[in-house]
Amino acid sequence: MSDPEPELVIHPREGTPAITDTPEDLAIAVEELSSSHMPVGVDVERAAGFRYSDRAYLIQIRREDVGTYLIDAGALPDLTELSSALAQAPWILHAADQDLKSLRMAGLHVPELFDTEIAAQMLGLERIGLAAVCEYMLGLTLDKNHQNSDWSVRPLPHSWLRYAALDVELLPELYRALGQALYAAERWDWAVAEFEYIRTRPDKQPDPNRWRTIPGAGKIRKRRHLAILEELWHEREQIAAEKDIAPTRLIRNRTLVSIALDPPRNRRGLLSIQEMRRSRTRTHTDRWLKAIARGQARSRDDLPPLHRPLAPGEHPRVQQWRNTYPDAHARLQKIRQVVHARASQLHMDPIMLLEPRVQRLIAWNNIAYQGAELNAYLSRLGVRDWQIENIGHDIEKVIRSF
Repeated sequence: MSDPEPELVIHPREGTPAITDTPEDLAIAVEELSSSHMPVGVDVERAAGFRYSDRAYLIQIRREDVGTYLIDAGALPDLTELSSALAQAPWILHAADQDLKSLRMAGLHVPELFDTEIAAQMLGLERIGLAAVCEYMLGLTLDKNHQNSDWSVRPLPHSWLRYAALDVELLPELYRALGQALYAAERWDWAVAEFEYIRTRPDKQPDPNRWRTIPGAGKIRKRRHLAILEELWHEREQIAAEKDIAPTRLIRNRTLVSIALDPPRNRRGLLSIQEMRRSRTRTHTDRWLKAIARGQARSRDDLPPLHRPLAPGEHPRVQQWRNTYPDAHARLQKIRQVVHARASQLHMDPIMLLEPRVQRLIAWNNIAYQGAELNAYLSRLGVRDWQIENIGHDIEKVIRSF
């Protein structure tokens, strides 16, 4: 007998709430949310692909005994008072690492985290998107049609507000179901350690060589052309930040690479490129030309190296290991094998048991630590105690075989 089809949730239980977008409405929301001590479902809508910043444009909040609130974080950028109203209960988010920075930018600080994606991974679910987890745990599913919409537009269409409300509708119920499953599997303490690790992890620092990662940059084989690409990329980033627009909406990556490979000699040459004649791009023609000129004028000693330099503690890309660093590659394969084997025994996603980042560092650095020294080394890399208890001995055995 096949499993029943999940029920598609179309409408919020209390109807689609009005958007909270004035200080007066926010004061009312703060007062009402302060009256409850129940867990808080939270979600964030940004404008990735449309805007430059990671700021939130809409924040959805739900407490089951109070209701759902749609907070216009564009109109109300400082929500510190709301954070105080929600400080005495766990916040339920899905894939929290994507939202924590945006919440902090709005003045919202998570006091205690329950991440439904991490809980699903901890329980070995194969599909970990919010809709899939709701389907598996609750027999309900959600429409995700507006997931990649431009949430900076105003006014927001009613259908978008309904979608946004539904994104937090099931989080409290999912929290209970996943929490019970974690307890039953004796993994609650493991999950709590993961939640706290995510909650307190610092934001990633910008990579000074990110310009090298744009698609097509690998085609460039001359340092002078790389210098032009670097200058153009930084100029695009600066303009995008000033205008709060996604960089690729100014110039697509492939056009940057094309200009770097065959730089135009003058304004006419630059504007002969169709994309450079678009109004939002053409406005900055002088700045593009100056960026090209800076790249062309760099001294030989100031040209970027052909290959991305490694920062202290970094290692080459794993794709290079098989042919260039065969010993490190062999060590990594052994580590991956034992991690996958142990994760399979635990019915858990291997990346939850030991992050690939840590696996690579052990292999690349040819670690020889044993016992307490190995445990201390793993702890310094951010490995949690429950992970060391479950995989540390296996890693130690692999290290002995190196």
